[in-house]
Formats: sequence, C-alpha cells, structure tokens
Amino acid sequence: MRTKVLLMVAAIGAAGVAASQAQVFSVNAVGYVNKQVPVGYAMVANPLKAATNKINALFTGVPDGFQVYIFTPGKGYKTLTWDSLNDPPSFGPDGDVDLLPGQGVFVHTPSATTVTFVGEVMQGNLSTTLVTGLQIVSSQVPQEGTPSALGLTGDNGDQIYQYNVTTQKYVVSGVDDLSGGKYLDPNGNEPTIGVGEAIFLKKGAAGKWDRTFSVNTP
Repeated sequence: MRTKVLLMVAAIGAAGVAASQAQVFSVNAVGYVNKQVPVGYAMVANPLKAATNKINALFTGVPDGFQVYIFTPGKGYKTLTWDSLNDPPSFGPDGDVDLLPGQGVFVHTPSATTVTFVGEVMQGNLSTTLVTGLQIVSSQVPQEGTPSALGLTGDNGDQIYQYNVTTQKYVVSGVDDLSGGKYLDPNGNEPTIGVGEAIFLKKGAAGKWDRTFSVNTP
C-alpha cells in the first residue's frame, strides 16, 4: 500500500525505505529522515518531532547561502540565510523559531544538499489548524501518500500548490463539486505528497487537517 507509514517499529527491527527524494530509517518510532534538496527552490517540512525544533538546529550543515523563507499568512515571507561565519554557524537570531511537524518552509540552495531530520513520529489525535487563504502546511506523519490518504480533504474551490523541484514550477490541484472533497490535478488524479515535503494550501474557509495515527496500526 503506497500510503503505508514509512517508519518501521521495533517489532520488525530497523529498516530503510526510499520515497520521493527522502530516505527514512527508524527503530521504536524514533528515527531520522534524509531529505534531499536539489539546486534551486523546494518546499520542505520537518517530518519528525525533534528534541529541538528550531530552524537553526534543524538545518545545521547546509551550504553557505542556503535560504529559508518563512511564510506568515497575511504578512508574506521572512528570509533567513545560513552563514558559516556566524558564531556558531546559523541563520542568525531569526533562525531561533520552531518549525514543527505540520508546518513547512520554502527553501533555496546554491548546491544540492541533504537535510537530516531526527526525532519522534507524531502519534495519536493529530490536528493542524488551517486558516482562510494561503498557508504552508505538511503531513504531521512521515509518510508518502495522496492528500486524502494522509487525511487532507477540502471544500469546493480549495487548492493545493505543489512545487515541482525538477521544473521549478507549481502544479495546482483543486477541489470541485465532483471530486468528493479530493484535490485533483489537471489530469484528474490526486497528487502524491512526499516525506518531508510541504505544500501551499489555499482555503476558502478556516478548518483543520485532522488525523488519528499509530505506528502499530497497519
């Protein structure tokens, strides 16, 4: 099943699974995700709850000039730039903000890099607040799948803007009266959201992205 969780629990030992530019390894619902970021722009999410979820800690070791764009609905972007000459190397004071599972950022890298996220799989009753208009969101669970399989459905007129790192363009999927709440791309198919991938979501009305999840459930 394509949407099966990509973190293996202790019952079957450590395992590795490759999915949509991400490699996931785990034991006991604690593990790490290697998120490959090619040259150019990409949308990235923190797929695990780390001990420290500050941007300065999550993106340690990225190339000089690596930029993180924090989007705040109604206010636009704040740009952070990694500088190895800072003491310690960091994005500066503005990088001491949390990036939690369910959130996401736009990034730009001058050279291909791998960002490694380490932490716990979010479990239980999970909920991400959705506002009216544009916002960056992601699955709180480190799992590849369609929006509906990951618990995200919408209302007529809602849209997803998924950034294609190869073409460096958006692919837009939307909900209409005939889609049954599913986001469909121009070919009439649901897109696939990768592990550690964020998306732009445009909502006509506020809501929530709710999901109940356990690593012990097949």
